Amino acid sequence: MKKNDVLTTGWKSYELLDSGEGRKLERFAGVILDRPDPQALWKKTAPEKWQQADAQFVWADKGDRWSVNKGIAEDWNIDWQDISINLSFKGFKHVGIFPEHSTQWAELQSLGKKYDGLRMLNLFGYTGAASVAAARSGMKVTHVDASKQTIQTVKDNAESSGLKGDAIRVITDDALKYAKRLIQRGEQFEVIVMDPPAFGRGPKGEVWKIEEKILELMALLPELLSENAKLVIMNGYASGFSARTFGELLFDVLPKGSITYGEIGIQQQSSDRLLTTGIYAKWQDR
Repeated sequence: MKKNDVLTTGWKSYELLDSGEGRKLERFAGVILDRPDPQALWKKTAPEKWQQADAQFVWADKGDRWSVNKGIAEDWNIDWQDISINLSFKGFKHVGIFPEHSTQWAELQSLGKKYDGLRMLNLFGYTGAASVAAARSGMKVTHVDASKQTIQTVKDNAESSGLKGDAIRVITDDALKYAKRLIQRGEQFEVIVMDPPAFGRGPKGEVWKIEEKILELMALLPELLSENAKLVIMNGYASGFSARTFGELLFDVLPKGSITYGEIGIQQQSSDRLLTTGIYAKWQDR
């Protein structure tokens, strides 16, 4: 087991402009956003840049939480290589993409181009950047998420990225329940990506608490993976667990292979400062 922190430096359509005092300032395809981030405890490096924000997320008990400047569209798109992801101000403080996962999208595309016919399962798939990236490389993707609104965004992202309507099998369901159903049907995959939240609800009110359900989900992995399994990625955010804990969980159920784990972060523009945004653990065949 090896520790390896993963750093995203941004790309043409995305960059972390500044961070500090519990917030981060980011540019998403020409739109500059001021959002909360609990990891950014330091002072802002360039306070003057924050005046350029096109929208700001503010904590409020009632009413709108996004304060958006006039003339800024509620929906827009951001490109990464050959995929296009729809962004909007509809999803709490999140806008539809986790840019720090772009290194994983690149890894999935590289794997899909190297091996023909790979099948990928994306659990808690959110708006599907990983699913779209994998499908663009030729993988047969099953995408599972509990949010109907999010599922529609996945379909829109696939279409705007030039994929056919049936390129991704999109499922609205509780991830744990659907994973069990896949096993009953005998379906297996070479690649699995998971981004389990700390807390969530399924479409029929199913309650997900990571501390109560994660072991049950992990125990399913050996049956979900085919004999030609290549990769398992497990991401985490605000779960209270360490990256090493995620690595140990993978090793417990998938001892034959190599495991890496670590923090995921974004490098700030024109600075050595790194903003840690989450954790991951990864299993690969030897």
